[in-house]
Amino acid sequence: MRKQRYLGAIFAALLTVVVSGCGTASTNSQSSSAQTSTNNGAKTNKVIIGVYGGSWEQEIRSAALNDFQKRTGIKVVVVPGTDADWFAKVRAANGKNPPYDILVLQPDTINRLEGANLLQPLDSKHVPNLAHLYASATDHFTKDGKVYAAGFSYGQLGIAYRKDYVHVPPSKWTNLWNPRYKGHVAVSPLTYAAGLQFFAGIVHATGGQLSNPSDVQKAFQKLGQLRNNVVAYPSDPGTIQTLLQRGNAWLVPEWDGRAYALQQQGLDVGFVYPKDGPVAAISSWAIMKGSPNLANAYKLLNYLLSPQVEGKFAQQSFYGMSNKDVQYSSDFKKKIHVGDAYYNKLLWVDYSVVTPNLAQWTNEWSQVMGEGK
Repeated sequence: MRKQRYLGAIFAALLTVVVSGCGTASTNSQSSSAQTSTNNGAKTNKVIIGVYGGSWEQEIRSAALNDFQKRTGIKVVVVPGTDADWFAKVRAANGKNPPYDILVLQPDTINRLEGANLLQPLDSKHVPNLAHLYASATDHFTKDGKVYAAGFSYGQLGIAYRKDYVHVPPSKWTNLWNPRYKGHVAVSPLTYAAGLQFFAGIVHATGGQLSNPSDVQKAFQKLGQLRNNVVAYPSDPGTIQTLLQRGNAWLVPEWDGRAYALQQQGLDVGFVYPKDGPVAAISSWAIMKGSPNLANAYKLLNYLLSPQVEGKFAQQSFYGMSNKDVQYSSDFKKKIHVGDAYYNKLLWVDYSVVTPNLAQWTNEWSQVMGEGK
């Protein structure tokens, strides 16, 4: 999520301007300083950024982009889209004048772009806020000592449930198998980010790893036993919301931010982080190789990673953030897990294993779950 506004396209493809100051959101306000050098030495006064559409775009504009443009005089060109769209266009550019300078991306897309040598290694001299991030926000995107992306918001997959129907809150993934929930559990397919992350959670909950074929088969067998409890197979956030609102689904794997957004909207929904492992769904910023406005991209990236910006975004989106210095409200901290004590325990999907197996696993998932039958 809401969180799939952030993550929905992860599998549709089958898937720093020198900064004044350190660790702050400050930028130069003189518009004359907005024109900065690109890779080829030319001067520009703009930066092109790709963000997820809908509420995500509105929230990042409100938290950062509008103010950055006002402070610096640098024109921020916003291109709403998805990982699949952006990946195809960046790959077509092949590192030469790509159509975007900076993109918000999911881990799978970051790995694929880095593998194709299409990402700009992040220079900490130009992005001093990198030093203020939790280690997991960069460690998973570091190769041969070079950082290729910077984590921004931490979506954490857990269980959303209707409190008026589920009187004893679930505590772990395997609670979804409880016979009392027959016909009232919704499970997303592997082609939807939440579905794949849930599957990774089940592999872990049954004592296995995605890299071990026998563990994967064990997880599929476990899923087959859930079939009688399943009422629907939602593959988008709107459908999940409708199922919960109507009471057709009482429990569904969902991201913390999205569940709390539904709660704020008045839906009697609760959320739990499963004891057997919530799953990471981090949205991260990356700069494209050959960025036509590289210096401005660096400057914007550092601003986006500042505690001020991240704090504003967190309050709107209900997601924990990557900068250690973000200040959260007491109510926020009561609900949402933030910091290394929690982030270090998150399960991460191993996309180097997933990508070559996803088609086969998707077919097997359909057979086991009987979707559409």
